[in-house]
Amino acid sequence: MKSLRWRCGTGLIVLCGMLITGATTTSAQQSVDVRTDEARNFIGDFTQIMDAAERSRLLLQTDDGSDISFADVLASPDDVVLNFRWAKAQIARGDVRGASATLERILVLDPDLAAVRLYYAIVLYRLDSLDEARAQFERLRAMNVSPDVAADIDRYLSAIETRRKRLHQYLTVTFGSQIDSNRNAAPSDKQQLVTGTLTNITASEDKPRNDIAHIGAMRYDISYDLGYQEGHEVFAALTGYGSDQVQIDSLDLGSFSVDLGARIRGGYFSLTPVINQTVQSLSREKYLTSRSGRLRADWNIRPDTNLYTEVSYADERYQNTTESSALRLHSGQRYGARTGVNYAWSPSNRTTIDLNAGKKEAARNFNSYDSLSAELIHAYLFGGGSYISGGVRYGLDQYRDPDFLVTGNSPQHRQDRTTRLRLTYGAPLSQMLPDDLFGDSKTAGQIYAFLAPINWSVTGEYLNTESNIPNYEYHNARAQFFLTRRWEF
Repeated sequence: MKSLRWRCGTGLIVLCGMLITGATTTSAQQSVDVRTDEARNFIGDFTQIMDAAERSRLLLQTDDGSDISFADVLASPDDVVLNFRWAKAQIARGDVRGASATLERILVLDPDLAAVRLYYAIVLYRLDSLDEARAQFERLRAMNVSPDVAADIDRYLSAIETRRKRLHQYLTVTFGSQIDSNRNAAPSDKQQLVTGTLTNITASEDKPRNDIAHIGAMRYDISYDLGYQEGHEVFAALTGYGSDQVQIDSLDLGSFSVDLGARIRGGYFSLTPVINQTVQSLSREKYLTSRSGRLRADWNIRPDTNLYTEVSYADERYQNTTESSALRLHSGQRYGARTGVNYAWSPSNRTTIDLNAGKKEAARNFNSYDSLSAELIHAYLFGGGSYISGGVRYGLDQYRDPDFLVTGNSPQHRQDRTTRLRLTYGAPLSQMLPDDLFGDSKTAGQIYAFLAPINWSVTGEYLNTESNIPNYEYHNARAQFFLTRRWEF
């Protein structure tokens, strides 16, 4: 009799332990999936913002000439003002080569027009005709130009020398903050399944919690031109990212990655193989080591259209942490394929359509899934370096096997549908800072020169995940503010 009571007591303890473990494992799985994707998404979002900022910085302001046609130029071929406005209109449409020919024709008519020669030199620079551009800038430097124009000329001459180097290095640093309405990705309905039984979430730490995070990121890029006419190069990148939560310290996130690759160019196409190693941490405990490789191909089928495709493979090794003793069950291989198109409506308007398919093979099939997603991104560049970029992504994840600690005896397979909306506006601080803000001393000029290129950006994001299992259904609203500075040397 005593033995029977002991067995019943032991069984009850084991059952309670399974229920508790089931709830804890579910919470940990939700956390690790969301955080791993968050760190992966940050790199992509960061790249998109920096790309838009750089293209906006290089975009020439052309607020004149939009009403001019080539017929007008043919009617008055010697009208210098008309031709100059036509060149600006060509640049605004992205016809940089046509603008080059127009500006060259103007300088034949009047070689002393400094403003036209400046435009011509900049156009040559954009066309990567560096020797010709340098000759034009040096000729312009000898003319009677204003101190501001002389400073611009010196900057371009310095940039030409930098671009002529075979070794290029970039350092990008970002600091900022974000606020989330549901930082812990808690279920929206405040309910969860545990062994097939729907229970209310009573613990306050397991309900949706808002929080603020302080974020820092640093990226170092280095590339070396191999000296071929096509421009083949090898490159490497080191990227570090960290977010420190004000309240929920268990969700402090860290990521460090190393990329090594090559870019092989040939006419209208390029091939880019890359290998990567990434380490991620939660609450300052390492939980993931990923080794991956990817191969991307780009085709410039038209000056305004780029097609790309990419395949990837990753070996992901998870290790348990203080917060979860089941993370190893996520270890396995990840396969991916993506294809898309970039279309430039004009130099200031670009749309990207991206399609993704993936497969995750985990140590346990209830952590394995197939995924499909599509994303639409559009960026608009304003004059003066400001830009706006927005995107919408929709994805579907279909899991292989049910998790009996969640669904009990039910054969229900988890299925998630995720929608992500994101909008970013950014601009350089030079738009907000007057030239004489710090005075006219040399030190004041150095301070302004350091602050002016800093890019500030504000982002709003909404993430909504719908699932057939309440444990994984959640939504989160996020606002971010970043300051970013890039150095080239």
